[in-house]
Amino acid sequence: MIARLLVCWVLLVGLWGPVRTATAQELTPARVQDALDMTDRRIEFAETLVAEASNPNATTELGLARDIQMRAKSAFSASQLAFGARLTMDARGHADRAIAILRNLPDPDRVRMQVERTTELLERGRDRLRDCEDTRARALIRVAVDMQARAESALGESRYLAALQLTMSARERTLKAMRECKLEDSLQESVARALSRTEDVLTRARELLAASDDSRVLQALRSAERTQSEAQTEYRAGHYEQSSRMTQSARAMAHRAMRSAAAKPR
Repeated sequence: MIARLLVCWVLLVGLWGPVRTATAQELTPARVQDALDMTDRRIEFAETLVAEASNPNATTELGLARDIQMRAKSAFSASQLAFGARLTMDARGHADRAIAILRNLPDPDRVRMQVERTTELLERGRDRLRDCEDTRARALIRVAVDMQARAESALGESRYLAALQLTMSARERTLKAMRECKLEDSLQESVARALSRTEDVLTRARELLAASDDSRVLQALRSAERTQSEAQTEYRAGHYEQSSRMTQSARAMAHRAMRSAAAKPR
């Protein structure tokens, strides 16, 4: 039964995936309504899966999806298009996480973070490869750019497994191109940049949450700050791989805290 439902869900994603997020285009009621409808379908599929399984984490994610989607519809009814669009995308993210938990799919937050890392590497790689005459390296970068575009498209359509596979392949080709031109980064340099990116995210989170009175959101931010502090300690000790894992985890926590704050009723 679940297998048949999964097929139906994949078909729905294929049909509705081309719908762009309302925040990426000029907002119109029609576009926000399309986004709301797509989230409704994702929630309906998650509800069917949760009904046939016993998983507290998935149930919690589904409950959050329902609550936030109700607020999104209220905002839409009040002509608050931008707020409604943000809320429905957040609701869809929670429904996606419920589905991912029950189908053993990659965690959406992890996939977003991996796509972000590849984008940053590609931007840096293209800049550094401008003076490299190696035709193989240039061909690798062209393929990587194409694969990353497909990964971002898959991410926008909530096809997380495809997005993860594509972005990791794009990253592998970018790193190979940089090695061909003897431009590869050291692990220490890569982790230093990752720590800096996390600090930027934490700064935005602090600014956004400065006036928040939501204890759950503030606790998530404090956890992110503690994890980042531990990552910096590991970096200073020369434990670069451990530092990399911890700073990525801190960044994901900060992003979740900001999304939760944005979804809170005003």
